[in-house]
Amino acid sequence: MKISIITPRYPPTNAGGGEISVKLLAEQLHEWEGVDQVDVFSFDGDQTESINGVPVRRLNDVPQYPYTVPNEIAYRKLKAVEPDCDVFHAYNMHLHPAVGRLSATLEIPAVATLNAYPLINWGEVNVNPSTKRRLYERTLLRLERPRLLSQMANIDTFLPLSSSVKRVYQSHGLESADYEVIPNMLDPSFETPDSENERTDEVELLYVGYLRDSKGVRYLVDAMEHLPERFELTVVGDGPKRPDLADRAAADRIDFTGSVPYEEVTQAYTDADVFVHPGVWPEPFGRTILEAMQAGLPVVATNIGGPAETVPQSELLATPGNPASLSESIEYAAANRDRIGRENQQLVEEQYHPDVVVPKFHEAYKNVLDD
Repeated sequence: MKISIITPRYPPTNAGGGEISVKLLAEQLHEWEGVDQVDVFSFDGDQTESINGVPVRRLNDVPQYPYTVPNEIAYRKLKAVEPDCDVFHAYNMHLHPAVGRLSATLEIPAVATLNAYPLINWGEVNVNPSTKRRLYERTLLRLERPRLLSQMANIDTFLPLSSSVKRVYQSHGLESADYEVIPNMLDPSFETPDSENERTDEVELLYVGYLRDSKGVRYLVDAMEHLPERFELTVVGDGPKRPDLADRAAADRIDFTGSVPYEEVTQAYTDADVFVHPGVWPEPFGRTILEAMQAGLPVVATNIGGPAETVPQSELLATPGNPASLSESIEYAAANRDRIGRENQQLVEEQYHPDVVVPKFHEAYKNVLDD
């Protein structure tokens, strides 16, 4: 079986959660019995290279907006290459229409991971768009959307990261598509340093991620007012809301680190007692949640989106946008951190290890080949 993965970016370019996930997928498939060849085609440069044994061909840069332009460029470049594969796997969303069109033209089946909402008006998924994005949604995207969705509809099977993502797309133009939920896999190379700190009465809370409204960090900041003085919070990450959040915070109990090197992020997991993911939108998944669980931390999340499907303890799912509810779940997590941390480490190994997740992708490929 030969798989060609199509993605806008591939590490080391812009290595966020989506890029980390597609790299993990490519490298795990490269080692998987039953997969003869894995090639990656990305649009973030003009070189061909091998990364950890995976051939990566970068077919020049494409703009992000309007979506018709990058999809037209990607379609033409991929069609000229004519990838030697049995199945296309589209990843990281922005080029899914091009892959659907290419699949129909070359008569090669395709699957596509759903891990974002680029063709949906962001306000409909509780994300506050920028002025530029809002203008685009009201003009060009409104005109582009029907054609782009019709091209996406040529994809044989969609692979949403969570049932929440599936429901969003079923209600936004792809109601009759074939879906199979396949979550992100954990990174088996992820490690945190050993803790050198003795246990004290203080409780260190941790948030890792981008700082924008939809991430709900302001409610976590407000939740600190409901928690005893021994609770402290470290916020790792940057974004447009950082200045507002810093102004809102009680400075002596909340530390905003900004963006830090990956090595320092792993240390932050080691130093923490409870991880908090306070989002207020249907986030597709949340890779930091897997990392926190691998690190043996209890995870408090909100009862919305993919995170609510990942966190197994109902007591740790708070009401979105509710600081008091967050504080209640945080106190429960702190009081039961050792037990819950052990549960989480076992859960991620049982449900999100590559040995569990990769066979689901392999089965999806076989299914579209058999149709």
